Amino acid sequence: MTTPLSCYSTALVDHLGPGAADRLADAVHLWVRTDAPDGTLAFSHHDRIDPGLAYADAEDWTTASRALGEQLARYASVIVVGNAFHLPWSPHHDERPVAHWFLLRGRRDDAWDVTDGFTALMPGGEQRPFEGTLGDAELCRAMTPLGRQAPHLHHRDVYALGVPTHVGDPDRYRWLRPAGGAETDWSGEWLRELPEVLEALRDRFVRDEQALHQHADDLWAAARHHEHALTRHGDPEAAAAWAQLPKALRFASESARRGRHRGGVVAEAFDTLIELTTRTVERHDQP
Repeated sequence: MTTPLSCYSTALVDHLGPGAADRLADAVHLWVRTDAPDGTLAFSHHDRIDPGLAYADAEDWTTASRALGEQLARYASVIVVGNAFHLPWSPHHDERPVAHWFLLRGRRDDAWDVTDGFTALMPGGEQRPFEGTLGDAELCRAMTPLGRQAPHLHHRDVYALGVPTHVGDPDRYRWLRPAGGAETDWSGEWLRELPEVLEALRDRFVRDEQALHQHADDLWAAARHHEHALTRHGDPEAAAAWAQLPKALRFASESARRGRHRGGVVAEAFDTLIELTTRTVERHDQP
């Protein structure tokens, strides 16, 4: 059974099939870019586990629908970029236009078989797995182009596969297609050692409430990936510590919106993980 993941990695693992959850567990990391020109952070959550997916896009629904049907004729599933504002099963329905990956499994006449294995309890409500059929017009609406997103949301699309990937035109219908091994450009300043990453994030979030608001969901995703890896690798103590991080950050973020600074809560949550991580590294370094 797969530990709950982010919407991106849930769709990716389900698309790739048997063995993908274990490959993801072995690939989990937390890297952060600290010098993006827009001032936001960018996150990579795992090494690449896909065989070379890339974003595809189409300007009109007729072209998109035809391309999706052709891809389904060759492959068991297709990952599509949905718009959560238009997904009836999403807590963000009619509330928040953000990217959400789900799968197409087949097409029959003007109906599409859809699955979404993502599950989470979010501030807006509970997301439960969905399996059903969408008519052609319903899928068109579910994939409504998002347009230009805020920088921190754009970064999530760019690094959703773990490596920098050109996301295509946000004003078009988008999905992922096999494209072979593509070149990746790791431009910028990246922190890659986990203790260093955690220390940098702790210091940034304690002093910068805007960064805390923007990136609480990125750390929620990081926690889910690390819980997945640590649970599969038999380290329940560390998995439990990661599970507490997003709770602390969301509490601090909500308190900050009400005018109460909770830097101590943020620092304590990160310090717990830093201590566990440092202890693990020291244990592995022993002869």
